[in-house]
Amino acid sequence: MTRRSWWGAELLGRHADDMVWARAADREVTFGRLRRETAWLADVLERYGIRERSTVALYGNASFTHVWALLALWSLGAQVVLTEAPSDRWSRGVPPGPERVRFSVSLGEGGRPHDFVDECEVLVRRHAGGGPRVSEHCLVQFSSGTTGRPKAVGRSARSLLEELDRFAAVEGVPRHGERVAVLEPATRSFGLIGGVLHSLAVGATVVMPTARTAAATVRAAADAHVVLGNPHHFQRLARAEPGELPRLRLAVSSGDALPPEIPALFRGRHGVRLGQAYGTTETGLVAADLTGRFGPAGVGVPVPGARTRVVGGVLEVHVPESPYLYDDTPWTGGWMSTRDLVTRDARTGALRLRGRVQGVGDASVDLLRIESVLRAHRHITDAVVLGVGPIEAHVASSAELNGDELRSWCRRFLGGAPVPDRYHLLRELPRTANGKAVRDRGVLRRHRTHPPGACRCISW
Repeated sequence: MTRRSWWGAELLGRHADDMVWARAADREVTFGRLRRETAWLADVLERYGIRERSTVALYGNASFTHVWALLALWSLGAQVVLTEAPSDRWSRGVPPGPERVRFSVSLGEGGRPHDFVDECEVLVRRHAGGGPRVSEHCLVQFSSGTTGRPKAVGRSARSLLEELDRFAAVEGVPRHGERVAVLEPATRSFGLIGGVLHSLAVGATVVMPTARTAAATVRAAADAHVVLGNPHHFQRLARAEPGELPRLRLAVSSGDALPPEIPALFRGRHGVRLGQAYGTTETGLVAADLTGRFGPAGVGVPVPGARTRVVGGVLEVHVPESPYLYDDTPWTGGWMSTRDLVTRDARTGALRLRGRVQGVGDASVDLLRIESVLRAHRHITDAVVLGVGPIEAHVASSAELNGDELRSWCRRFLGGAPVPDRYHLLRELPRTANGKAVRDRGVLRRHRTHPPGACRCISW
């Protein structure tokens, strides 16, 4: 691979120099500047010894610098291990697993993320004992860890380009010349591929939020034609005043289950249906309903090129080779379980999420519906329901909850559908580093609280 022939060169070079590539507040960066900064930084990084097959951990501040550092490393042929908030182990270049990265590139003070800055310092460290890459993956990310320890997941250049093609084939995707507010960090799959790389491919302008506050979220979306985010972002935007998003034509949520009340609130305020994109770190985009035709639980039909099947009510996706870098388990058949319970519509082929599978039992149970009913209770701030045998509800509340009241509440609104067998009280739900609710029984068990008079564990 040469700098001129790297896999993303055509994406980086296809648009006019004076077109605006990205915006943040009042600052704009053109495609011409993006190319110049990427080339300059690649020259600097090469002088530090980074070259083809180098392993590099990249982390730190959200910034324009972050994107051109990523592109510069790829142009050198490096394998980039991308993470948002490194631990002390990461600052020493030690990722989870038996291998060590040879270099780390940290952005900004201390290499830890905070509010967006246009540009920031770049610190390169070389780590003794670090080795070259042993796989063809150009990108390494980490699964969310909602159901256990996060896994290192590798993506090849080919898989990234194929995902861009799949995304481009979906109805309603961002178009040339549009402004796309990418509220998800570029360290996460959908923010990077569906947001930054797709916009780069089609010639759309990426709009980056300048902070993680509700006000900054609304400001970034205010002048955009398309908004890409997660349920937390759209919960904030659903509270924005009507008319604050005057150019909006498309809004897409990803990264977590979408609470059913948010789409109605969002459409009522802004007149646009809230769509969804569904995928995993291992597979990339699997299904999409960008225009919101199938409702809050419907994540759309599988995208072109994605092979899926439903086995025992659980969605599986075909992945030709194991995506796990540090797992020696044989990859049998290429089918990966998502551990998501789904229903496939026989007429449209659309998938509807019903929750995460835990244990063995009735796979037809709609766990997300139970969660929605529990969240509607006046004393419950959040809920995670795990199944399918037994069904356990973990509810967050600071109030004293009565077991009979919760049982009656669920039966009242769920009708004849199954209700939880057990309820567990927590002050608040544990969350992963990227804000997802943890759905691992062991972790939830360690977070249970038993305030005086509250339900500890109620079984029926």
